[in-house]
Order: sequence, then structure tokens, then C-alpha cells
Amino acid sequence: MADPFVERGEQIKQALLSMERSAQEQDLFSLGYMIPQIELVLEMADYDAQQVTATDFDDTYWEWLQHVFSQDGMSEQDRELTTRLWEQARQAA
Repeated sequence: MADPFVERGEQIKQALLSMERSAQEQDLFSLGYMIPQIELVLEMADYDAQQVTATDFDDTYWEWLQHVFSQDGMSEQDRELTTRLWEQARQAA
């Protein structure tokens, strides 16, 4: 049985990688920041594969980003840009 959490993570990762290939220079930091976070979320998330939905990945990933923004002391400008790019990736995936 397929794992919708992992599948959604992979879809988001592919969307971000695609965005990175055609990104403007000012977007590269945020995209490069988000891409490796996907693997960390997939590795660290504790869930029941039979009870999870694709939307759960988006929610978990967003919570993770909020945590690492604070942990890394990310500027408000970088947070806003990363949030905008995250929303673009969600729509593209």
C-alpha cells in the first residue's frame, strides 16, 4: 500500500527542485533551505501510514519550517519569501 505522506513529500520535493532550476537568484536561498528539510520531515515524522493523508505532510512540513525558522534565527524577510515559495510549491505539486 502506498504511503500518502511520503508520496506528497516527494511531490513537493520535485516541485521545489523544478522551481530551483528556473529560480531567480534571490529565491535560491529559500529553495535550497526547504529542499533538504523534506528529507528530515520524512525521516522524523511519527505517523500511522494507514491513517495519514497527503495533507498531513503539508501540515507537518509547515510546522517543521516554523520551528526551524525560529531555531535558525531566520530574518522576517527570508521567512516571508520562503513562505511564498512554499505556497507556490504546494500549488505546483
